[in-house]
Order: sequence, then structure tokens, then C-alpha cells
Amino acid sequence: FLDGGAPRVLGVDGSAALLARARARIAKDRRLARADADGRLELLHADVRRVDRPDRFALAVLAGVVAHLDGPEEAVRALQGARGLLESDGLLIVDTIGSAGIPTRDLPLSVDWRRTLHGREVVRRSELTRRETPEGLRVLYSTLVDAKRPDGTISRLPASFRLWYPSPGALRQLVEEAGLAVEAIYGSHDLEPLGPQSERCIVIGRRRG
Repeated sequence: FLDGGAPRVLGVDGSAALLARARARIAKDRRLARADADGRLELLHADVRRVDRPDRFALAVLAGVVAHLDGPEEAVRALQGARGLLESDGLLIVDTIGSAGIPTRDLPLSVDWRRTLHGREVVRRSELTRRETPEGLRVLYSTLVDAKRPDGTISRLPASFRLWYPSPGALRQLVEEAGLAVEAIYGSHDLEPLGPQSERCIVIGRRRG
């Protein structure tokens, strides 16, 4: 965004831990640190479905957000929240996974990788369960990370999260329902046409009125 000439950039995330990582990354980069000191960068801890700010922006981007929302109602709230941050003719870019990137079958619990981290043997396993629904594909993704302690015992860290993948047509309807006019849909960051083999689904919407 800075390379593109943005006078200021606002980053919104619901995770305080991820925002802390972003701040650390900014501090270590000379150009980002300078932009931060100049007031051109801001990080906001907030729910993307309920961002309430008086200022407006020419561009809003929801990258990797839609899949982590729990269905159409939450997606519309997030899209409306992004629309509310836009200037009267501002653009919204919604970037999510395309058809080629969506899992096509369940995956049983299996080993993803084994490696040594800080002198400890670590193994990560994961499994994936799909469920087709009228509003799109729902996926439950679970992981187990086992780290071997010096005394030979194992410490285990389980985690799981749900993903939701609407069809491109459904996503377009949600963008329009949120009050944006869809101007283009692409299948890659190189602006290739959207198709069954597309890794990405990118919808460009403009605020109406």
C-alpha cells in the first residue's frame, strides 16, 4: 500500500497476538518504522464485523477474512463494516480461496511434518472434515502439535478452527447485499479470469451512493 502511494494505512484484526507480531515486524523494518513514526500506519484491535470509525478510506481489503466467518450473515456484517469505512466512491477488494484451493475430500489424522525446534523434536498432525451446506462448504480443521521434553515426556498442543467457503456466485450476492456494486471478479492476483481451476476468488466492489 505504501508503494502504491497510500497516505495512510489502517490494519484491523481481532487478535491481539497477531497485532503484536505486526508491531514487531514494523519496528524491525526501517521504512515501515518511519511510516509508523510519521503517522501513516495504524493498527486497530477490533472485530471486522463491527468497526466503528469516523474517518473514511479510498480502499478496503478483506484478504483471507471471509473463510473465517461463520456463514452468510457474518459475512454481510463484515462487508457492511468495510463499506462503512469507504469514501463515497471507494473500492472494496474481497480476496478468498478459489475452487482449486478448496479441499475436495476429508483428510484423516496424519503427520504434516517433523522437525527439531530449539533442540526439541516436534511433530504436527492434522485432520480435516468437510460438510456441504446450502450456504457453502464448511470445513473443520484440527491440529495436534507434540513436543518432546528433555525427560522424554510429550507436551501436546491441540487446536481447531472452522472454515467456510461460499461459492463465487454466493460471494457476489453477499457483496451486493452489503451495498456494493460488483465491478469485476478475478481468479488470481494477476487478474486472470475466474474459473474452476482458479486458486483465488477476488471480488472488486464499489460503494454505491
